[in-house]
This record gives sequence, structure tokens and C-alpha cells, in this order.
Amino acid sequence: MKLILPLILASNAAWAACDDNEYLFMSCTFPGGKMVEVCTDGSFVDYTFGHPNQTPELSISLAFQEGAEMVPWPGIGRSIWEAVRITNNDVTYEIYAGFDKQEAVEWDPETEVSPVFGGIYIEDVDGAEIAHLECVAGTVDYGY
Repeated sequence: MKLILPLILASNAAWAACDDNEYLFMSCTFPGGKMVEVCTDGSFVDYTFGHPNQTPELSISLAFQEGAEMVPWPGIGRSIWEAVRITNNDVTYEIYAGFDKQEAVEWDPETEVSPVFGGIYIEDVDGAEIAHLECVAGTVDYGY
């Protein structure tokens, strides 16, 4: 994915790699070919979602504490994960990524899919789930 991504991003100015002062929190592809890319500089979050060769369906840039927040790993459990939560109007997008610690230790890249995972939970203002999109295994680029 890392080799293909720059070619895809160059084909549409609306899909741009993270700025020099930003780092990639997470990007991945979903079944059906849509993708998400989340970049941050520690003050702002840039969220882009849609088909990579088209204008994004949704592109949001928000400041932390003004609609965006980090959800840190709580330090327990089998997985190390974190999330970025973005609230746009009455919809909250929680973009998460992480990896299974046990699988990461035992992972054989020659025979197994990466233990890294990611996705998006989408909730309405009352906390009811609108959708849960899980990344296609092996397409997650997580900046941990």
C-alpha cells in the first residue's frame, strides 16, 4: 500500500499526503475500495474519506478541543490501540488503529496478514451506532 498510495494521491489534488509538519495517524482501505486517511500535527486533525481516485466524500479539519480529541490506549489488554474522535455536527467519527501484542510477537510476514487493525465507528448525537467500518486486513498504515 505504501508504494501505491503516492500514485493514488498524486492523481487527485483533494487526496494529499500528510503535510510536512503532520504525521499519519492511520490510513486504510475498506471493502468496496473506499479509504480513510487521518493526519495530525498535534493541534489539528485532518480526516479524509472516500474513493482515492475521486473527490473525497468527506474531508474534515478540526482543532483538538474544538471537535477533535485523542483517545489514548488505556494501558491494559491484549491490544495496543488509540483513536482520534472527530465530531462534525451531530455525528461522531472514531477512527481507531492498533495491533495485537501477542500476534505481533509471533507474526510471520511471509505467511500471515499483519496483526495491525483499524476502522471507524460512526455514532449519532445520542451515541447510537450509525456504522462500523473495519479496514481490510493488511491495508492499515498505523503511525504508532
